[in-house]
Amino acid sequence: MNGELVNQVVEQVIAMLRSQGVTVTSSPSQTAAPATAPGQTGGRSAPPAASAIKPGKVFITAEMLEQRVKAAAGNGAVDLAPYEFLTPNAMDVVDRLHLTIRKAQAPLAQPVPAPGSGNPTPGGVNATGVMTGNPIGGGTFGLVLYNPDEKVRSVLTALKYDGLSLHDYNQTDSWIENLRLACQAVVDDSEAAGIAILPYAADAMLLANKVKGIRAVQGTRPESVAAGVRHFGANMLILEHAVSTFHEMRSMIRRFAGERPGAMTAEVLLRHLGEVERA
Repeated sequence: MNGELVNQVVEQVIAMLRSQGVTVTSSPSQTAAPATAPGQTGGRSAPPAASAIKPGKVFITAEMLEQRVKAAAGNGAVDLAPYEFLTPNAMDVVDRLHLTIRKAQAPLAQPVPAPGSGNPTPGGVNATGVMTGNPIGGGTFGLVLYNPDEKVRSVLTALKYDGLSLHDYNQTDSWIENLRLACQAVVDDSEAAGIAILPYAADAMLLANKVKGIRAVQGTRPESVAAGVRHFGANMLILEHAVSTFHEMRSMIRRFAGERPGAMTAEVLLRHLGEVERA
């Protein structure tokens, strides 16, 4: 494959990514060096100075990740720079090999409320980079995290491009307090619903469903999450990032946010629920 054809392929790939809202910067090694024009000397043009190269998003593929695992001498940990992101196939490698991803943290933005929402911005430092956009299903969703890893951060980045609008409720060092804040915001209609992502779901399910007006559903698969929304108007999704893949979490959040309830169908269940809550 000659240099001109390589450049055409690279340009097409970059154009496709940019059309999807992904910021991509190419490095000298990603494109073929220009040929020397007739009459010029010195062969290939010199690469730009290191200070002139500003890294954009660099995507680590499954093959690249496996090479890094080999280079890490089998200790099961891989280091990523702040601008490096794993592709979905690479995230599957993480799950399959039970890898630990250590990513250097870049400065993160403060939470931003959705335009026109009228909701106060939760305080504290945004540990995830809160996304705003044209929300799936309407409204914004309160977000609670506990021990998020690179897989969780990748899911949230992907949801940004899906148009999901999130408010960060990680205001304290206690996920319990943060979950209670998010639940109360849902009950008060300050948020359309809530999403909590923890290593395991049992504790959060117990707590959330003790809050009057909260109907939490555990994310096991997209179909069950969608059923919870249809049947009883589930307004809090609890996900387990220790046992769920990138694709599973993204799909479940998309179904939860996109299928906001109309008429709830579990009439008998809802009647009994109302009796229990009044007791």
